[in-house]
Amino acid sequence: MLDNKVKVKEIRDLGARNYLLTLSAPEQARLTRPGQFVMVKCTGEIDGSPLLRRPFSVFDIRRQPRTGRATGLDLLVKDVGLGSRRLAHLRAGDQVWVLGPQGRPFQISAGMRNRTSAACLVAGGIGVAALYLLARSLLSQDVKPSLFYGGRSVADLVLREHFEALGVETYIATEDGSCGDRGLVTLPLERFLERRSRAGLRIYACGPWGMMKAVHEQAVRHRVPCEVSLEARMGCSLGACMGCVVRGRDQTGEEQYLRVCLEGPIFDSRVVDWETPPL
Repeated sequence: MLDNKVKVKEIRDLGARNYLLTLSAPEQARLTRPGQFVMVKCTGEIDGSPLLRRPFSVFDIRRQPRTGRATGLDLLVKDVGLGSRRLAHLRAGDQVWVLGPQGRPFQISAGMRNRTSAACLVAGGIGVAALYLLARSLLSQDVKPSLFYGGRSVADLVLREHFEALGVETYIATEDGSCGDRGLVTLPLERFLERRSRAGLRIYACGPWGMMKAVHEQAVRHRVPCEVSLEARMGCSLGACMGCVVRGRDQTGEEQYLRVCLEGPIFDSRVVDWETPPL
């Protein structure tokens, strides 16, 4: 894990208060695995306000076109408060402190191509940020991903063109019906699971708690393995403050508290107590 002061290379307005922040961070980019996150200080000064850093999933790794060498990180930032608003107003050349990469990544191995043939990537809103690197890694293992992307309206469906450029089949649902199915993203997912053989299939999800709970229940009902990327408020992000715990159960059914920053953010959905959302 590295704590570096890095330069902002670019920030792109995606609409609906969403921004794609590109950081020049070659060392951290080289170490990042799908599903991991970084903690970003929202000001250039280490003791500036707000004091606490903010966690962001790494959406993509920028690479040098000719050599493939990692050069930077892409982060999806939504302007929802003081910290994220300051990040949204950064300019190229500004500097921020970045701690990471951190956390447990998605479980991807060279041998999974023999056990997994297809994957459902389920995203709600900015939860899509955790799934793009995963899609690329799955494709490298000859696993076919399909994206199920939901939001309140079409304006919330940012960055889906990146998945489409990879050839990922995309299913859309919006609550207002402005794009795709009218309703929740679990609607097209359920249709997909009902008509397809579940052999060799896995589900990966990131989004609001209620969405991931519903996806977990679908995975259990259809007997499909499911991993989720959880979000929680973080203090230290190092496992010491216990501010990001979620309630779960181990294989014997005994209650346990899991730190999203350390044991996560990626969990088997079956270990999470979905009746107790994090604070």
